[in-house]
Amino acid sequence: MALADLLQAIEADAAAERARADREAAAEATAIVEQARAQAAELAAELAAEPEGEARAEAERTRALARMDASAAVRSAREEAFSSLLAGIRAELAALRGAASYPELFRSLLAESRAALPAARALRVDPRDLDLAMELAGGLRVDSVLDTWGGLELAGHDGRTIRNTLEERLANAEPLLRRRFARRLARAVPAGVR
Repeated sequence: MALADLLQAIEADAAAERARADREAAAEATAIVEQARAQAAELAAELAAEPEGEARAEAERTRALARMDASAAVRSAREEAFSSLLAGIRAELAALRGAASYPELFRSLLAESRAALPAARALRVDPRDLDLAMELAGGLRVDSVLDTWGGLELAGHDGRTIRNTLEERLANAEPLLRRRFARRLARAVPAGVR
């Protein structure tokens, strides 16, 4: 399986997880907003018996607090949903070494890294990838010193390194994933809940 296919599969899984998380976050946010509105309406009715100016000010303070609480709950729910999505992606990536497509992915990562650092002298891998690395090293010294879900690190004689591990790629992709997640969530959540 090519790296692009792997990323597409991960993105498809992530989309399904995002959709589930979006639904849960939207339902929770709607419930929180409705509860806050109900509480604000109750307080507004209670305060109607008080002197009018004071009651209006108190009602407005109560509504403002309810809006702040609802906004905080929505932000918290969104962050929880994104964290859940990342946990799912991490679990899939951590299990990738056992997939039949992993050797091809390792080859792609190595080729990509060699193109970026042609003067590499050492190939660092996880001990579980040692046999595969020895087969593909092509003149590189192989050191099994990494602890990674998969991937490798190349080192040159001048001290430059290329770290091309699955963890590193996920870390680099996280800001993009967060933006895409936020856009999808914004499209899925009703305007009054945001």
